[in-house]
Amino acid sequence: MGKRKKEAKKKSINLGNETDQWMSDLPESLWAVPLSNLSLPGSHDAMTYCLDKKSEVSANGSKLLQLLDKHMHCIVHPIILRWSITQDLTVLEQLDAGIRYFDFRIAHKPDDPSMKLYFVHMLYTTVEVEVVLWDILRWLKNHPWEVVVLAFRNFDGLDENHHKHLVSCIQKIFSSRLCPRNVSLLRKCSFNILRFLIHFGQIL
Repeated sequence: MGKRKKEAKKKSINLGNETDQWMSDLPESLWAVPLSNLSLPGSHDAMTYCLDKKSEVSANGSKLLQLLDKHMHCIVHPIILRWSITQDLTVLEQLDAGIRYFDFRIAHKPDDPSMKLYFVHMLYTTVEVEVVLWDILRWLKNHPWEVVVLAFRNFDGLDENHHKHLVSCIQKIFSSRLCPRNVSLLRKCSFNILRFLIHFGQIL
């Protein structure tokens, strides 16, 4: 990472120290504004910061890309890696920096008999979905009035059982912190509620 990039990252983290509780500091008048009318800072392909040279090319990606990576790995893989990474802050650093909407692309690796789920953007992350959700829960416990929207999408390689496993993990980890669909105002959010948006034929 170059000097300029390191300085930019440091600046972002420092800004996070001022914005990690920005929703808590909103004027009371905005607590009556529907959540759908609030502009939430978002993170596109939020988990791509943890892609590295060990990350495998997605099986649901371009067949040409898979072929090139297989036969010209030393040349092609570093290029794919650069294309794939859109974030350099961790999910906790993004939360501290004020991000409240996360774009999560979910995947299950082919030929993997386990139920482990990963994030994907051309490449699979090495970190598992469940690990990141636990990290977010721990952050929320220290930020009881922040509302976070997690948008789960893509679902590369997931079948019905994998999807049920994902929903089960979300419910197990966040439990009563999940925001009911009929809650639309910040002032109606209970203590440390987390709101989820699931794109897979259903919304939680």
